[in-house]
Amino acid sequence: MIERNFDNYFDQIKNVAAKKTGSSFSIENEFVPTMINGECEVVLRLLPQPKTEASPFIENRTHSFKGSDGKWHVIDCLRKAGHKCPICDWNSAVFKAFPKEKAKDISKKKAKRQFVSNVLVVRNNAAPATEGKVYRFKYGIQIMEKILEKMADRTDADKGFIKGVNVFDYYNGANLIFKAKDGQYGPNPKDSYFGDQKPISDKNNNPLTEEEIQAIDDKLYELKPCEKDTSSETFLGVLDLYEKFSDGEKLFKRGVDAEGKPTYEPIIPGIDSGNTAALNESVQSEAEPYAEKPSSEGIDDFLSSLT
Repeated sequence: MIERNFDNYFDQIKNVAAKKTGSSFSIENEFVPTMINGECEVVLRLLPQPKTEASPFIENRTHSFKGSDGKWHVIDCLRKAGHKCPICDWNSAVFKAFPKEKAKDISKKKAKRQFVSNVLVVRNNAAPATEGKVYRFKYGIQIMEKILEKMADRTDADKGFIKGVNVFDYYNGANLIFKAKDGQYGPNPKDSYFGDQKPISDKNNNPLTEEEIQAIDDKLYELKPCEKDTSSETFLGVLDLYEKFSDGEKLFKRGVDAEGKPTYEPIIPGIDSGNTAALNESVQSEAEPYAEKPSSEGIDDFLSSLT
């Protein structure tokens, strides 16, 4: 049997609430569903991490904006790594200063969260050559919410207590039926769902042998190379990049504190710069950022516990 502590995923998922990306980049050996008439349906099996890593997925979080050059640019959201993110802080200040609708119009693009895991393609009628192969799979917050929902314990009025299913487990996991339709920003997977709990199987529902599972485990890709590095204090560099493509738009009044560390105070359109100190103080006191948040609580704590 494959040696992997699948049980600890449950301990980690209990702590999964919202906190922690760069330019758009391609992922090597990525599985991309084949769309036919604007739709796809593929049976996938999420897989555990390789033995050299601690997490079955990585997260990238980015802010996207259309620059003065007419192109879309993607920059790191530094909150993913536990740093202060200037763009999130600026958005927080805007939402404190204006009514919600006006703030939405003024604010910069909220952070988009993407995840990468290993998957086995179980059944793919649109591209049979991919079946039985291991790929890296990039997915968004909608699929992550479905993972959290499947892994969470719940109580059913008829069946009583139902233990959550560890979807990354070879032996006690569940297949992801990935259903998507073309949307404004690519395939929309809102109709995807997890099947019943069962051992990993082939397209004909025959459980894989231990030798076949070992062969899959040996093919797992490292996920860390797909994670954007936000380990250093680079927020001023992020601001430089943002302002470069915003016709020099100044988002912050910059300074230096008593210890020589850089500081920044949000500059909000229509607000007297002399009144932004209070806004800056509220931002420094861990105000919630204006960022994409899932309906499930605890995702960032879970991600932090896996790193």
